[in-house]
Amino acid sequence: MGHQFTPTYPKLKPSYVQGVLTTKMELFNTRKDISYFSIGVFDKDWNKVAFATDSRIVQIGYLNRKSIDIYIRGLDKKRAVYICSQSKTLTGHKQSTVISSKICSKIK
Repeated sequence: MGHQFTPTYPKLKPSYVQGVLTTKMELFNTRKDISYFSIGVFDKDWNKVAFATDSRIVQIGYLNRKSIDIYIRGLDKKRAVYICSQSKTLTGHKQSTVISSKICSKIK
């Protein structure tokens, strides 16, 4: 089973900084074997879009939730299409078969 990343269709709202938009995402870890996730913002062609957050790599324990604030420049509003989370495996992990999961939400 993969992790959960909600909402499915986040909306960007003005932040407290002029010219910067924000949305709040929630990550729920349903995997015992994974505790790190990366966060990214992408355009329609899956090119990276500049964004800010507390940390692009998030540590979250099994069956725990974490709120993540995403900040995107107003200039990139039309370019930013997806906000994604991807599970990360640790280097040297003993298990031979580990599946990485990636979940993307489409910005409204």
